[in-house]
Amino acid sequence: MDPNVLNFLISFGASVGANISTAAIAAIAQKIFRSRPDIERRLSQPTSSQDFESALGELAGALEVFAGTGAISIDGAFVSALRLAHFDHQNGTVIIGNARVTAPVLLTGGSGSGQTVIGGNTELSSAGTKIQVGQTASIVITGNAGIKQT
Repeated sequence: MDPNVLNFLISFGASVGANISTAAIAAIAQKIFRSRPDIERRLSQPTSSQDFESALGELAGALEVFAGTGAISIDGAFVSALRLAHFDHQNGTVIIGNARVTAPVLLTGGSGSGQTVIGGNTELSSAGTKIQVGQTASIVITGNAGIKQT
């Protein structure tokens, strides 16, 4: 991956969510660039400023968070994606609490043996659905289970 693009994405990701690690941002970028090498090329070698902005818009439209064997905690945050937000605990843990997450399509839960905990005072909303978790309530998703909101 182009080092300048990686540094830009790390800076961008740090401003969006301080609890998302540099390794997680790099993993997300690598996954996107594997399926869309044109986006990486357009970010590292744009033919025009419009080309760069367009590629950034395509990249920014989806948020994919993968815990691997580690943990990701999102607390007290507002997270929004233009196209898709996907939180996959894999074999680790994703904790979302005191937060608001919105996207036209929202995938929460995962693959593997991990766990996702959606804590109190949290709202997950998609184009047509909304889950509101009360202050003392929670949703716990384990293993290969998940919630898809469209």
